Amino acid sequence: MKNLKLMTIIIFLLQNSVFGQVAQFTKLEIEQDLKFLKSTLITKHPNLNIYSSQSEIDSFFTNIKISNTVTELEAFSLFSSAQEVIKDGHTLFYPSKKRMASNNLNQLFCPFQPFWHNSKLYIIKNYATTNQLPLGAEIISINGIQSEELINGMLKKMMQEGTNYNYPTWALNNYFFEYYSYFFGCVEEFKVVYQIDQIEKEIVVKGIAKTTLFQQMKKQSNKIDEGISLKIDKEKGSAILTINNWHSAVFRKYYKKNFIVEIKKVIKELEKEKIQNLIIDIRDNQGGDTKNSRFLLSYLLNEPFILIEAYFKKKNGELQKCHGPQSGTHKPLSKTFQGDIYVLINGGSFSNSGVFCSVLRKHNRATFIGEPSGGNEFVICGSSKVVTLPNTGIQIEVPQLQFFIKNYEDGQAKSVVPDFYVEPNITDLLNQKDKDLEFTFELIEQKK
Repeated sequence: MKNLKLMTIIIFLLQNSVFGQVAQFTKLEIEQDLKFLKSTLITKHPNLNIYSSQSEIDSFFTNIKISNTVTELEAFSLFSSAQEVIKDGHTLFYPSKKRMASNNLNQLFCPFQPFWHNSKLYIIKNYATTNQLPLGAEIISINGIQSEELINGMLKKMMQEGTNYNYPTWALNNYFFEYYSYFFGCVEEFKVVYQIDQIEKEIVVKGIAKTTLFQQMKKQSNKIDEGISLKIDKEKGSAILTINNWHSAVFRKYYKKNFIVEIKKVIKELEKEKIQNLIIDIRDNQGGDTKNSRFLLSYLLNEPFILIEAYFKKKNGELQKCHGPQSGTHKPLSKTFQGDIYVLINGGSFSNSGVFCSVLRKHNRATFIGEPSGGNEFVICGSSKVVTLPNTGIQIEVPQLQFFIKNYEDGQAKSVVPDFYVEPNITDLLNQKDKDLEFTFELIEQKK
């Protein structure tokens, strides 16, 4: 259950080799890598046939058209198009280590962050030092590609849960610079056609090095990332518990904290202040260790609960039931939270965040507010291993373990849908107005 923010840091540190020439591959080399990829998916991937039949998968690999010579960019686009039949959010495609290292050391990246919403692309953040684009402007095209064609083309080749594009959309809305480089390469200039006040304009923005980009991102960030934070509003009898990550290793390395110790501190504070309304914010929380969500759930639920109904892995190409880290029934703590629970979610609420929400919903213990999650409420997979294609060097994270969260019928395996959908607004985003939180406080007041 990898975290994209963590992966971006890892990608940036992979600066151990550089190549100068554009790599090219023969048709035979591509065919060999496709055969290797298909074989790996069939023998290892536990969720391969949830959304696509074997005949659909066979048809995809049989009908791929390959040129006699294929560039590295073309190869990545070709292989990542397999996402259209894999349809799994934990299956991630990355360019070769050589290409990523070369990009990070020597190349230039997109100096602005667009936001895709309601089939339109807007400028939401600016990292360019010159020729800055006006915030809130609608982007018509980038380097000659229309916005809708650009975004939809990338989304189809990114991680997704079935037909749920919430997670890849969230990823593009946060890491556009990285994914643009995967599909279109690093370029020195970005010719942007945009519209503001119903007037269409064109501007050329120079790309920036990744070190400069990260500096600008850090400088402009208005969030203090503590991993776990608690804000008490005594007047309203409410508390906001923000959990940015479920990874124990991330907490140890980057926050110098222990997840469960921090949650125990939160519990003491909630009990001390006699909080009646607990708002749990897991927006942008891409997942992590299920033992951590299990511990928090043991404080929120008043009865024994099952976190994961069953685990499965492939053996000789067939799914077989196996033991998993959170198998069995779990007991609540001796003293549990008795007040009302509200959970804020969005497309970045993925993986273990979906598990956490699923169990709360199963016990009718929370009200969900925001946007549909990126992760699945019923079945996911994880415990990924990186597979490197022998000729192209393209890397794929292939999950090895299926997490069966709760029973579902055909077509029901979808994201966590909020009880109250709060649609994002570009103006509110630019003004850093938190509509999800405002709506939640309105709900609490109405209940009083």
